[in-house]
Amino acid sequence: SDVCSSDLDIAGLVKGASKGEGLGNKFLSHIREVDAVAHVVRCFQDENITHVSGTIDPLSDIQTINLELILADIETVEKRIERTRKNMKSGNKEFAAEMEVLEKVKDVLYDDKPARSLELDSEQKLLIRDLHLLTMKPVLYVANVSEDEAGNAEGNPYVQKVKEFAAEEGAEVISVSA
Repeated sequence: SDVCSSDLDIAGLVKGASKGEGLGNKFLSHIREVDAVAHVVRCFQDENITHVSGTIDPLSDIQTINLELILADIETVEKRIERTRKNMKSGNKEFAAEMEVLEKVKDVLYDDKPARSLELDSEQKLLIRDLHLLTMKPVLYVANVSEDEAGNAEGNPYVQKVKEFAAEEGAEVISVSA
């Protein structure tokens, strides 16, 4: 899967990126710089174009990417929790509020859900803004379909699965042939 923005076109992420596999940390540092993620997933069959996993399964591709981003965010949040816990000893109530938000974010990440699925008010978002959480960024799923489906991909079962998945997390889906 590829992730891109108007300024960056980032090569596909591989399983294990959060542990340095593939482009690993380079990929994760690039994605921290974007405001939103356009996640391109393959939704077409073509024997002449191989898929890295050998099978077409856009939901598996999405879940692989999401898991790597979640794992990276867990590491970031756990480091901040450790630091905030030390700072709480000063008695500053701001650190207690930060810890409360961090614990909420950690819980949702441990449930394999992106941080953006957590309902936070503007003050809570401000407390964690400087973490630049990867799963807090808005996502657009781009279903890459065959040329003949470019105008109408409604009958494509892969696209339907992506739409169902995206609806659960409040994301949008568009279909293109690229």
